[in-house]
Amino acid sequence: MDISVKSNQPIKATVGMHPKKFMMLLGMVSMCMLFAALTSALIVKKADTVSWKNFVLPSSFLYSTIVILISSVFLQISYSLYKKSKESYRLAMLATLASAIVFCLLQYQGWMQLTKIGAPLSGNVSGSFVYLVTGFHVAHLLGGMVALLITTLMHFLRSKPKNEVEMNVALESTVNYEVLLIFWHFLGALWVYLYLFLFIIYN
Repeated sequence: MDISVKSNQPIKATVGMHPKKFMMLLGMVSMCMLFAALTSALIVKKADTVSWKNFVLPSSFLYSTIVILISSVFLQISYSLYKKSKESYRLAMLATLASAIVFCLLQYQGWMQLTKIGAPLSGNVSGSFVYLVTGFHVAHLLGGMVALLITTLMHFLRSKPKNEVEMNVALESTVNYEVLLIFWHFLGALWVYLYLFLFIIYN
C-alpha cells in the first residue's frame, strides 16, 4: 500500500551567503584588523612627543577622498544599469576604472608634497606612518583595480546568454560583479576612515 503523502506546497531551498561573498567578508575583516593595528600604532607613537614632527596633511589626500567616493558612485550606477540590462553599464565601469587611476595619481602627488614639506619616507616617523598607511591602502586598491579591469573586459567581450550553460555563466558573472561592488565600496569607506583619522592626527 502506498502511504506516501503528496503535498502541493513548494519545497523551500535553504539560501545562504555565496561562498565568494563569504570569502570576501573574511578578507575585509582581516584588512580591518591590519589597518586598526596601523592606526593604533600611530596613536601610540605620537605620544612620543620627543621624536614626533607635526605637519599639515597635503591637500591631494582630500581630493583623492572625493575621487574615490565618485568612483564608488560610478560602480553603483554601473551595477544598477547592469541589473536593468542597460548596455551603458560598461561605460560606467570604465568611468570607475578611470577614477581609480586618478585616485592613485593623487596619492602619488600627496607623497611628493610630503617630501617637499620635509617629510620624506625615510625621515621622521610621523611622515613614515603616512606613507605606510596610504601605501597599504593603494596596494589593496590596485588589487581591486585588477579585478575591475578583468571584470570590465569580460563584460565587454560577453554576449547575451542563449542557452542554459551560458545562463549559468552569466549568473556567476553577476555574483562576481556583486563581490567586486562590495569590495569597492569597502575600499572607499576604508579610505574615508583613514583620511579622517590622519587629518585629525596631523592637523
